[in-house]
Amino acid sequence: MKKRSYLPMILFVTMLISLVGIYVLLDYGIVGVEKSSEVTRIQSVNKPVKVHFIDIGQGDSILIEVLDKKILIDAGEKEHAQTIIDYLGTYDVEKLDLVFLTHPHEDHIGGMGEVLSAFEIGEFYMPEKELVTRSYQRMTDALIEKGKTIKYLKGGMKFEFGETIKLDILSPNKESYMNPNNYSPIMRLSIGNNAFVFTGDAEEIVETEVIRTGAELSADVLKAPHHGSKTSSSVPFLEKVSPTYIVVTSELGNDHNLPSPEILERYGVIGARTLLTEEMGSIVFGADGKEVIPLTN
Repeated sequence: MKKRSYLPMILFVTMLISLVGIYVLLDYGIVGVEKSSEVTRIQSVNKPVKVHFIDIGQGDSILIEVLDKKILIDAGEKEHAQTIIDYLGTYDVEKLDLVFLTHPHEDHIGGMGEVLSAFEIGEFYMPEKELVTRSYQRMTDALIEKGKTIKYLKGGMKFEFGETIKLDILSPNKESYMNPNNYSPIMRLSIGNNAFVFTGDAEEIVETEVIRTGAELSADVLKAPHHGSKTSSSVPFLEKVSPTYIVVTSELGNDHNLPSPEILERYGVIGARTLLTEEMGSIVFGADGKEVIPLTN
């Protein structure tokens, strides 16, 4: 009788153990993928503020590096959660000091639960608007697990980072809106003579509301409201902001046909340079109070 050879089984088991071992090492950061030259170059730029518009298709996720603080605005859809987690990890993010959710629509809240679970969290803020969805539940479960509570955003709030850097919350200024998009806070991050304006999916009604408050709106960079939809980017608002750059977070061939060609034309009329994540991938800026420069090509 021939003896059974156990060599193939031994080789298979050895390979399986090796694969599991590599996975564990990667997962716990013991070994890792070498950073790209692009990431290394961006990290080497000495600017007190860097703003990353992360490419996650039709959705928003923005990383703001302010001095030694890390701020996240929104977390896209659930399917993009790992993309965001990986992106933050690539830039050595271990703690999110501030996390903002602009409003509870899927392309902004979908990945929030997973992202919150992956990092140490400081404070979490959102407008006082709840939608009963699985994404909202995952987010609240993650906050409970982290021992964090939701703090509510309102117009007039201010966050300061040193003497010359501050984040002004310009909306919401009403208790309720019919469309959840309009709970999106319009936020202005100022660094000396430079500024960024973030808008979530705020529509024209909120743009007008903020203009009427008399708040300063001028900025070097504007995050296109509502992904370049015709519901937003009113002419008076664009004239008040008067941006040099407008960043549109969008996905090629998306179901919403955004950004609107009409709005893109409007951006051109005011002389802004329009940058689309669907064309450029993630878009990064650096600012030092004297100038804002694109850090991605």
